[in-house]
Amino acid sequence: MAKLLVVDDEPNIRSSLKNALERRGHDVVTAEDFARGRSFSEGTFDIIFLDVKLPDGDGLDLLRDILARDPEQTVVMISGHADIDMAVTAIKTGAYDFIEKPISLDRLLITIDNALRTARLVAEKKRLTSLVYGEFIGTTPAIEKLRRDVEISAMKANRFLILGENGTGKELVAHMIHNCSRMSGGPFVAVNCAALPRELVESELFGHVKGAFTGALRSRSGRFVEADGGSIFLDEISEMPTAAQAKILRVVETREITPVGGSKADKVTCNIIAASNRNLEELVAAGHFRQDLLYRLNVVQLQLPPLRQRREDLPLLAEYFLKKFENETGAVTRKLSDSALKHLAEYPFPGNVRELKNLMERVNIYCNNTVVEKDDISPLMPPPTDTTLTSLKDAVSRFEYDYIKKALARNNDNVAETARQLGLERSHLYKKLRKYDDK
Repeated sequence: MAKLLVVDDEPNIRSSLKNALERRGHDVVTAEDFARGRSFSEGTFDIIFLDVKLPDGDGLDLLRDILARDPEQTVVMISGHADIDMAVTAIKTGAYDFIEKPISLDRLLITIDNALRTARLVAEKKRLTSLVYGEFIGTTPAIEKLRRDVEISAMKANRFLILGENGTGKELVAHMIHNCSRMSGGPFVAVNCAALPRELVESELFGHVKGAFTGALRSRSGRFVEADGGSIFLDEISEMPTAAQAKILRVVETREITPVGGSKADKVTCNIIAASNRNLEELVAAGHFRQDLLYRLNVVQLQLPPLRQRREDLPLLAEYFLKKFENETGAVTRKLSDSALKHLAEYPFPGNVRELKNLMERVNIYCNNTVVEKDDISPLMPPPTDTTLTSLKDAVSRFEYDYIKKALARNNDNVAETARQLGLERSHLYKKLRKYDDK
């Protein structure tokens, strides 16, 4: 059942729509003119049906008024004097649909069904994104603190350093910063520093003039100039060559860009957001990263926790990604069982949220069950690996034991022949076997 408002100056239209729709379980309110329509529309309605021509005003003006108060209100325009230009104007203004008189009841019911279905999808998106800030999902204290830190700092600072493992969402946080900043109306330019050819780093970032080097057939602006008035995101800045680091330091200090081969400096104003999955202080100590650049960038530092430290968010993330891929592909709606969620919680996710996203995409591709169980997920996950480092002595011993066992198997457990092939005394080989068997 839906709550509907019909605004039309024709009594027979109002009564026929009210009777027909109420017989189908809907709650219908009617208004006969602009003034009453405006007053009633301040209430809560799932759909408003609004005539274009009203005795005391223009329906399109009322449409604008309604959407100004509630941009998400569903409004369907109706008219007996419709033309294509009027319909286009209504849709461009924000109407959900446009229906001509005489109104077909079948067409009307289809419109209602479609509008309600759209509203449910919007509500579901709101439910999922109520925990999302630019698709950054989570309710753990670390994530809540991250949101607060971004909201507080983005309007005041213009240099940010985001630290975290691969797959934790550093670029999402960079978008959050950009969207919350004074530069949100400008461009967001992302640069993967690790992917830039070393010989072209400076040209990519700062641009070049024609003839600056072999192949520079025309002048071009760099990524910093492209980001003017917005934000530049320098991902994996730890991979930046030292020479380029010095030039970035100058940009941070002076806000001026000098293209390769040029002599004139261009002024740029943008947020500078850097990110790294490595410990920059250790790189400074090793001489691989400039300390002065670290100090300049590290005005606001945001540390992203790995997924294994925020496991409470895992069900939310898994549900969000699964729903996302279902909507993109039109796949059947699925739900993760308790056993599947428990299995996910026990996996360390070295690839963090990105790895979980990829796993949910595989579930969407290969699993057709409406309830996804542990046995559905297990084959789609990489086998667990033992990342614990042992001593070199233990590693050598393990290799030697495995090598001897394979040699014995090839010789059908003939110790004498195996010793000969390995270049060992038979008694020495027996001692090694006893030593390993005792462990």
